[in-house]
Parts: sequence; structure tokens; C-alpha cells
Amino acid sequence: MYKAKLHDGEVEVMIMAQEQKADLVILDDNAAKKTAKYLGLTVSGTLGVLLRAKREGLIQEVKPLLSEMKRKGFYVSNMVERLVLDQAHE
Repeated sequence: MYKAKLHDGEVEVMIMAQEQKADLVILDDNAAKKTAKYLGLTVSGTLGVLLRAKREGLIQEVKPLLSEMKRKGFYVSNMVERLVLDQAHE
């Protein structure tokens, strides 16, 4: 693994995912996502989880949850936010 580019928590998530044969790993950092994919793990970011939850009827809207996440410090660019909300038809 490229530990120099990754936080300890991200490395631990990947190790645990491999040990547990996890179906999905949720990571938002691009270097961590690339490393996880290289290791053969299935990866999604937090925004992908929100979109999937809406598609599966687990939540009705993405926008209020995303707004709350941003209020609490989650960073997302305006462009990515617009893309996600477009995909969510919001």
C-alpha cells in the first residue's frame, strides 16, 4: 500500500475490509479510493452512498443531508454537489 499518501484510518479500513471480505468500502479521499481499487475492493464515496440510498428508497432527498454534512465540515466542490443533485433529480 501507499501508506505515505494515506491516513492511518484509511489503511485500517482497507485492512479490515480485506480481512472481512467486505462487499463495499466507503472512502472519500482519491488516493485511498485508488489504493482500495488496486487491492480489489469495491469502493464508493459518501455521496455515492447517498445516491444509492435515494435510488433504493431509503431516503427521500439527498439535498438536506448533503447540506447538513457541509454544515458540519464535509467538503464538496460546487461542481460535484451539482452533479450529485442532478443525479438525484433534485
